[in-house]
Order: sequence, then C-alpha cells, then structure tokens
Amino acid sequence: MKKMKVVSGLMAMALSVTAMGMSAAAADPVTVTVGKKTVEPGQSFSVDVDLSSVASSGLTSIDFAIQYDPNIISISDVALGSAGKTSADSKEGDYGDTVFGWKDTGSEIVVIWSTGLEDSQYWVKNGTFLTISGKASSNAKNNDVSKLQVVAVDRAAYPGGSANKDIVFSAVASDNSVTDYGAKAVDGEIAIKVGSTDDIIWGDSDCNKEVNVLDAVLLARVAAEDTKCGITEDGKINSDVTHDGAIKTDDLVKLLKFLAGLDVDLSK
Repeated sequence: MKKMKVVSGLMAMALSVTAMGMSAAAADPVTVTVGKKTVEPGQSFSVDVDLSSVASSGLTSIDFAIQYDPNIISISDVALGSAGKTSADSKEGDYGDTVFGWKDTGSEIVVIWSTGLEDSQYWVKNGTFLTISGKASSNAKNNDVSKLQVVAVDRAAYPGGSANKDIVFSAVASDNSVTDYGAKAVDGEIAIKVGSTDDIIWGDSDCNKEVNVLDAVLLARVAAEDTKCGITEDGKINSDVTHDGAIKTDDLVKLLKFLAGLDVDLSK
C-alpha cells in the first residue's frame, strides 16, 4: 500500500508539472533540517524533519529521500508533522490518498507530497514536515552513527534516462506558472551511546543540573513542535522521560506529576 501511494503521488506530481502552457522559475532554496538523537542499542527513537525558508504561499510538490545505515537503525514509520497536515488529502476527495506517501527501500526513505489544489491554504509551509520513527539495532556498537542524509530519490529521472539528481520543492500557481526551489540540507543522525543513561538527568530539559518548572515550560514548547525553543541535543535526551525515543505530551505529563510531588520515577 505504501509503495502504491508513492507511485500515485508521483503520477499526481508529474501531471501537475507537465500541464500545457506551464512556465517555470527558480527561487531561493528551502532548508530541510533532520533531527539528531543519541540512543542505546535496541532503543526506539523519533526525529523530526523540519522545513524552513519556505515562501509564504507554500509548496505544492515535494520529492526527496533520506538515506540511513540499515546496519545501525531500522525505520518503522514516517508520519506527517504539523506543516504536512494541510487537510489537502480531505479536500482532494477521491484523490486524497495521492497527496502523501513514503517508502522504505532498506537504506533510503522515499517521501512524496503533492497536491493539485490551487488554494495555498492547503500547501506545505514552514514547520515540522515529517516525524521519522525507528529503532537502533541491538547489535549496534558504542559510537556507531547512522547519518540521516537528505538526497535526491535514487531512481531514473525519466524512463531509460540517467539518474535523478534533483530534490523537488515546487509550487504550481493558478496561472500554470511553476516556481522551483533549490534545497539546502542540514543532515541529521542517530548516534549510539552504550551506557549513556549514566550521564542523564531525567527531566532536566534546560541542562542546568536541576529539575524544576522551567524544564516543564521548555519541554512543553518541544512537545508543541516549537523549533525555536533552543533546546540542546542533551536536553532532548533528558526530556524523554517516557523512554520511547520521542518527546511529546506524555513526557510533559509525567514531568508535571513528578514536580507535583507524586510518586513518579523519571528514570523508568
């Protein structure tokens, strides 16, 4: 099903950018930032893929991949973040399933997002576009690192043609004009640290060696996908008090219970 959704998305994208009378123009690049996590062997994780420097109108077509090392991590799910949930799928009706698709090739996550809607309120804007979930290999060794590298999708640019070289960020306007945006990638990683929990102060989101209400405020901003909250990578590790590799509302609730004096062990 996931493979077919990717194929459907590619078809929709191809139809939107090859319409009669369409002209193209280049514009400033979109920045793709992939998150970083440090985990134990066998531990689950999630990282966000954020878009920034997107034009105010947004994007109608997105096509890129993220390479990873299958000897160190595996991928379990790729879900749309707040910037990707534009309601275009419901507005597209019968074609809603073609808006978003992803496929794991075993070493590369292929991502497609495309809409033919002319109303820009349904286009992708700045923010968290994706959340990638997975698990570190139980055989991973201390200091192993799987880079999460943003690349063009590994396929022919056209049937029988040479390799595809382009990451696609584009917008198709109502006058059939196409704006193509370049891509600036900030790659992420999953790093393996055996015994790293010895250095963790669970709940210390701001890394000041204390756990108090200020940590809850910062954790709440992270859970709300505030990309400008300023939390460090160590702070993210400390904030994962539910130990599932993701920072979300459940972590905030657990921390607040701890701060309220309830019998809560943040280390478990």
